[in-house]
Amino acid sequence: MSSARSAIILAGGKSTRMSEDKGLKELFGEPLVKHVMYRVSDHVDEILVVVGSEDQKDVYSDIVGDGARVVIDLYDDGSPLVGALTGFSEAKGDYALVTGCDMPFISHKVIQYLFNAGEGRNGAVFRWPNGWVEPLIAIYRIKPSLDRALRLYNSGSLKLRLILLNMEDVEMVPIETLMVMDPELLSLYDIDTEEALDKAKEILKSGHV
Repeated sequence: MSSARSAIILAGGKSTRMSEDKGLKELFGEPLVKHVMYRVSDHVDEILVVVGSEDQKDVYSDIVGDGARVVIDLYDDGSPLVGALTGFSEAKGDYALVTGCDMPFISHKVIQYLFNAGEGRNGAVFRWPNGWVEPLIAIYRIKPSLDRALRLYNSGSLKLRLILLNMEDVEMVPIETLMVMDPELLSLYDIDTEEALDKAKEILKSGHV
């Protein structure tokens, strides 16, 4: 029997390079966060959207409806690590996919691969040849990840990738494996500028996703 799975979508960032909350930016008539939800929903038992304030929670709750549970960051730092920590503390699953509200092109094949790679381990993440990892498209075993995230936060470190890099028994998947499944690496595409949003529209029009 497979383990229970959660998806944690981080939406608490400040969106400093866009004119408004990037998770609410529309891509072909749907907020970006909904695009992400559509991508992950077939692979998990629950979806959590982590936001930074009560005001955000009200707005996002109206948008996601019954499709996700919206929770507020436990701390005010507004970092991805705090968002993930908050998600881990609220999630009901054994494993969680952590991703951003501005990553609408995550491949179904990639999500399933990562969950399978992380099963029975403490997580799974894509790693580049220089050692850099992709923590916003990764699987985390919730209990040890929450413990590690709290330790990092209490030590003053807010780097999300250190959760995976500091735990034992995490499957480090070569980035070449992602390139086979997703040659254009669209699963890593994040929309944090207006220009990136315009490009995303062209990507959708091209039918590459």
